[in-house]
Amino acid sequence: MEKTTTEHTEGETTMNDSEFIAESFAKTTVCENDNLEMIGLCHVGMYAKNPASLAEFYRDVMGMQIVGCSDASHPLGASAFLSSRPREESHQIAMFSNPELAHRAFKVGSLAALKRFYQKIVGGGIRIKFEFLHGVSFAFYFEDPEGNMIEVYWPTGLEYP
Repeated sequence: MEKTTTEHTEGETTMNDSEFIAESFAKTTVCENDNLEMIGLCHVGMYAKNPASLAEFYRDVMGMQIVGCSDASHPLGASAFLSSRPREESHQIAMFSNPELAHRAFKVGSLAALKRFYQKIVGGGIRIKFEFLHGVSFAFYFEDPEGNMIEVYWPTGLEYP
C-alpha cells in the first residue's frame, strides 16, 4: 500500500496516515454494550482482468456510472469504481487488476464508531492488515478466518477529487 504523509505545521511531529489512524483508534474507550453503529455492507471490491472494460459492461448493461479509474501505472494497478447513486455512495463496486485488493466493505455511522469497531477487532486478536485515508473515507482492513479481506470505513463527507 502506498503510504501518505499527514501535513503538520512547523514544529509538529509528522507521521504517516496509518500511524495517525492507529494512534487515534487506540485512544478511544470501548464500552461493552456500546452500539457500533454498523450501517452494513456498502460496497464490494472485486478482481477484474481488465477493470476499464468490465466497468463499461456494468455501465452499459446495469446502468451504473463510472465514477473513477486508474491505469496500470498506478501504484495499486488498474482499477475502476462504479456507483448507481454517486451522490449518496462514492462507489458501490470497486474493480482491481490486483486480486489481493478484493474485499467487502462495511460502513459505520461515525468516526467514533469506526474507532470502537477497530478496537473490537484488535481486542479480539484479529490482525489489522492496513489502515488507509482514502480522502472520501477513513478505513481499516483485516481478514476473516478464511482469508477474505474486509474493510470497515467511515465516510468523511468529502467528495472524490
